Amino acid sequence: MSLLIYAAAVGFPDPGNIDECDADRLGEAFGPLRTIYTVDEGALSGVCHGTDDTTVYEAWTSLTAFTTAEERAPIVGFAGFDNTSGADVAAFAVALDRSQSRFLIAVNREMVQLRPRQVRRVVGHEFAHVLTGTAQGIDRAQGEDCGTRDAGYGCITNNNYLSLWVDEFWPETELASLQQDGYRNETAAARRCSTDPGFPSLYAATNPSEDFAESFEFFLYGNRVAANVRPRIEFLSTFPQLVRMRDRIAALGLSDTRLYQHDCSVENRPR
Repeated sequence: MSLLIYAAAVGFPDPGNIDECDADRLGEAFGPLRTIYTVDEGALSGVCHGTDDTTVYEAWTSLTAFTTAEERAPIVGFAGFDNTSGADVAAFAVALDRSQSRFLIAVNREMVQLRPRQVRRVVGHEFAHVLTGTAQGIDRAQGEDCGTRDAGYGCITNNNYLSLWVDEFWPETELASLQQDGYRNETAAARRCSTDPGFPSLYAATNPSEDFAESFEFFLYGNRVAANVRPRIEFLSTFPQLVRMRDRIAALGLSDTRLYQHDCSVENRPR
């Protein structure tokens, strides 16, 4: 069984304070960054690495379609990378400091050209990682002792979307299993799928962060989903900020209302 990683949250062992223009460090995960835009107060403010790239700018407009400048404030860099990792990666998000107050999102330049609809969706997925990874949601100051509230790159606090998500959909036994199995364990994800068909995809079953981000992607674009997945979509619908984001997508005519044939043991396929 192959677990395809379409979008990811990247955590460095100790991010310290990474400059958003540090292409070498930021390219360690999936491949070299060719263009990096700095972002100031929610707007692109110039190229700090590489050259102006209309492909990357196109992906940026996918983000501005559903967020306000204030909501984008934690993002200080937006980039395009050439994937050399061997994984099917469309985009990734990374926190640049221990306080989780500065983020960079990077998109696969080739995928933006070949599969623009998919990249548009995964930009939403990546923004979900920003939503759940801000200082209000992940606290690195707590050190290593998070118990079962470890997000893999920090401790989940109690006033965050992710903490509420965990309370609703992740029993303590599964949180504990993450400590043993890891946060990208394909076998564990398949086991969870076999016992809980509510995950929107196999990738969602790897950990709570990806579960939230995958579910948010389906919610944001208004997809029809299987009955087992609907409780996750309905839960997201209880948050006014998230509903406003979904409504902006709908107002622009960008909703993707296709039915996704659900099978947690494989990646979803639209029909």
